[in-house]
Amino acid sequence: MKQAWFYFIWLFPLAMLGQNASTKPCCYLKIKTGEEVTTYYFDQVNDLEEHCEKLLESMMMTENKKKKKDKIPESEVEISISYNNQTANEKVVANLTLLKETLQKLKIQLQIPFKG
Repeated sequence: MKQAWFYFIWLFPLAMLGQNASTKPCCYLKIKTGEEVTTYYFDQVNDLEEHCEKLLESMMMTENKKKKKDKIPESEVEISISYNNQTANEKVVANLTLLKETLQKLKIQLQIPFKG
């Protein structure tokens, strides 16, 4: 009988950790320009949607300044979203319209509910 209590006490915290799986989406936006990689982390997809335009605009301005000095390749953006223990990610060219379309596609793929 003492062994049963021992296993219960030992396994209970592990079972509780398994039930606390996050249902809140978390995501990151990774911008790669040449050799330089900048990663922005967000705890909500809505935050990413609100800030992606500002981040891309600031990246484009610095990229244009660097292009005048050196030849650098086209920038690449990687989007990753984790929701309900599933992860979806995709790499796209740094284009705001394409970025927003990809973000919507990943949200549909992971079945993230719309919050109005």
